Amino acid sequence: MKAGIYSVKAKGHGSSLMPMKVTVSQDRIEKIAVDASGETAGIAGKVFAEIPQTIIDHQTLNVDAISGATISSHGLINGVAEAIDLAGGNSSEWKKRPKPAKEQSHNREITTDVVIVGAGGAGLAAAAHSLELGRKVTVLEKFPQIGGNTTRAGGPMNAAEPDWQKQFKALPGEKETLKALADTPINQIDAEYQDDFKKLREQINAYLEADRNYLFDSTLLHEIQTYLGGKRTDLKGHEIHGNYALVHKLVTNVLDSVNWLKKLGVKFDDAEVTMPVGAIWRRGHKPVEPMGYAYISVLGEWVKNHGGEILTDTRVKHLIIEDGQVCGVKAETTDGSLITVHAASVILTSGGFGANTKMVQKYNTYWEKIDDDIATSNSPAITGDGIGLGQEAGAALVGMGFIQLMPVSDPVNGELFTGLQTPPENYIMVNQAGKRFVNEYAERDILARAAIKNGGLFYLIADDKIKETAYNTTQESLDQQVKAGTLYRDDTLAGLAQQLGMDPAVLEETIKKYNSYVDAGHDPEFGKSVFNLKCEVAPFYATPRRPAIHHTMGGLKIDPQAHVINTDGQIIKGLYAAGEVAGGLHAGNRLGGNSLADIFTFGRIAAQTAEKEAPQVDAASSASLHE
Repeated sequence: MKAGIYSVKAKGHGSSLMPMKVTVSQDRIEKIAVDASGETAGIAGKVFAEIPQTIIDHQTLNVDAISGATISSHGLINGVAEAIDLAGGNSSEWKKRPKPAKEQSHNREITTDVVIVGAGGAGLAAAAHSLELGRKVTVLEKFPQIGGNTTRAGGPMNAAEPDWQKQFKALPGEKETLKALADTPINQIDAEYQDDFKKLREQINAYLEADRNYLFDSTLLHEIQTYLGGKRTDLKGHEIHGNYALVHKLVTNVLDSVNWLKKLGVKFDDAEVTMPVGAIWRRGHKPVEPMGYAYISVLGEWVKNHGGEILTDTRVKHLIIEDGQVCGVKAETTDGSLITVHAASVILTSGGFGANTKMVQKYNTYWEKIDDDIATSNSPAITGDGIGLGQEAGAALVGMGFIQLMPVSDPVNGELFTGLQTPPENYIMVNQAGKRFVNEYAERDILARAAIKNGGLFYLIADDKIKETAYNTTQESLDQQVKAGTLYRDDTLAGLAQQLGMDPAVLEETIKKYNSYVDAGHDPEFGKSVFNLKCEVAPFYATPRRPAIHHTMGGLKIDPQAHVINTDGQIIKGLYAAGEVAGGLHAGNRLGGNSLADIFTFGRIAAQTAEKEAPQVDAASSASLHE
């Protein structure tokens, strides 16, 4: 090869392009520098740390992709291959070179206070709070890096904080939404929620009578919206709604979770209150750093810095159960090592089963059909492992048939953060004919069902001002996506329509009517209840979207203290669960922003309950944790 530094651009996650500089000598690759700033933080971090070093150490491109980040892995490898060819080398020969030998397996036996299965948001919250409570902690994660689905989350976390929310003005339509809720007949509210609903009605009426112009909220509003948002009937006529004790526990503890995260180092943007799609109310606390990695980066470092042990590439295969009590786990690493962990408490935080299409199809009772090739917004790690583990101990399952489709997913890979993603008061959903077809402020299942009825593929239409409220937008990323063909842009609506194969007059009329609804604060077509921005400032954008599997509401049955409950209705000693692996909270449909609220709140609760109930582990046994 001709020695030198070669600049290439490799395909990353989604539609990003990773600039790379590859330094080669006559017969070696000396250095690989990757600019991964366009990548989703936390999803492919291990790729950029491990693969370049492996290539350099072994002088081969025959290296394995990192699980959960195969696109970025292959993009990096192909980028190095391009540099080799530019230098006059033969990249095909480099790809045929011997694969690096795997490390020898090393079996381990660990004794600790608490073992946590899954290193996503719920698991890291449970780990951090267990450490705060003075316990020794081991976290096992089957994937090469921590984060799970939390890394892929949008970031806003629902928590009613009225004193903070009062600084924001009410948007057109919000008061009408509150009045309609307060006017709900009491006989439409399930019995256990009726007393709280009556109190909420009094709060709403007092707010409306005072004629204030600020954003109203309360824990009761959060509770009733969570309950009503999850009250659904499946294809078999079975009705489900959120367990009152779980919902009440969530809404009365979630603000403490926000403040706890702040104490650990997560920075929130207090100058903005927001909501993700399907949240139906503005109570989202949004981190300063984009997306869910804002939580993972802080929690992961906190756990490591305070003595917690996190083992990645380690899949839990079985629970250890003795005399009816769960007292540890058996796991296996990717190199074949067997890891046995003895613990006073086992906390399952391994997520749902949204990346396991066969399992989704097996349990689904809500959608007419789940296609074999349906995309998912989930991490590939989210395959239902924890549900199987819980069943080993006799755990009951609840709500398994209710699957959430995220309506505004990438039509190819199911991701959330390609294109322009904004709060739903600001986007306009149009079908392939250029017509609106749904109230964009509705819950996720309503949006997804409407999209499917309109052919699946649809577009989010927005103007240039949308960048002021978009979650994930830089001008550079927009330009890249337009160039890649995953986002459409034009100086006129007519031109945008032509790009999309629509009748320009139809799209122009759709946007004209929508803008008039923003002015009026009322949507006579679909009843959209809250508005903010109009669509009138060029250039105009269209983001293609299609529903994808997003969240599985069902899971292990738990009580408000995060005990796992067996099929006889009894607590399974030593076993706790938090997050998407548990069912009963979100019932038939989860509100946007409630997932992060759930995982951090019940992750902390699981740690608290486990600490109170655990027998003491003697110091000598505990010391073996780090041996």
